[in-house]
Amino acid sequence: MSATLVSLTGSIFMLGSPPLAHADCSLALTEQIASVERIVDSLRPDKAGQMRVFASDGSEFTAGQAQWMKGQLRGIQRECTKGDDDSAAAQLRAVQELLKAHHRT
Repeated sequence: MSATLVSLTGSIFMLGSPPLAHADCSLALTEQIASVERIVDSLRPDKAGQMRVFASDGSEFTAGQAQWMKGQLRGIQRECTKGDDDSAAAQLRAVQELLKAHHRT
């Protein structure tokens, strides 16, 4: 088997797996986190004072909001690592509320 095929197979497996950083959270919470991460990770502010940053779903945020959400996701990962689903879920709800407030239909 060629190295390319092995690498490709491993990559596909990794894409279909939940992130290991959330392995200590419940499956339902891990799925919610992954859903939020897809949107937040699509936000790419070029500079901190940038006025508008667009997500993959068309939502519009300030660079500060994007950085805040990314920081919250890091905090959620820490809470999952500690096994504190309740705290992780509370932080996740705050991010979800901001995403919902800016969601474009």
